[in-house]
Amino acid sequence: MPQEENKGIGNQAMDAVIDVRNELIVQSANLYLLVRRILLSSLGAAALTVDEASDLMAKLVERGELAEADMHQIVSDLRAQSAQREAGTAKVRAEIAQKAGASLEESVETILTRLNVPNKHDIDELSRKISNLNEKVTTLKSPRNSTH
Repeated sequence: MPQEENKGIGNQAMDAVIDVRNELIVQSANLYLLVRRILLSSLGAAALTVDEASDLMAKLVERGELAEADMHQIVSDLRAQSAQREAGTAKVRAEIAQKAGASLEESVETILTRLNVPNKHDIDELSRKISNLNEKVTTLKSPRNSTH
């Protein structure tokens, strides 16, 4: 009966770990989506600014207050700046995604450590020790050692 209770506790611990892991995944996904929305809205604002500036330049050209060549140069410069911002935003987005993934991994590892759930290194170490013990037992059981 004690083994069943231990299994129950072990299963409860694993369920808790899975629940925490799932919650961390959901929270990191929510963070990613929020950052993505912010970045996309900033790109949208930049694009809107370029469009508004183009419209303003066109009105100025119509009034004769600005030469058409100047307007094209200004709009071209605005578009180039917008493209540079978009490239920078994509880089920032990738960095944020990487940091969020690393943070999630650290959080899961911390939680597993606090719950005393063995990690891959621990399991590999235990497997190595078991293999060494099996070799020693086999050596002790070999016919040349049992000459009693």
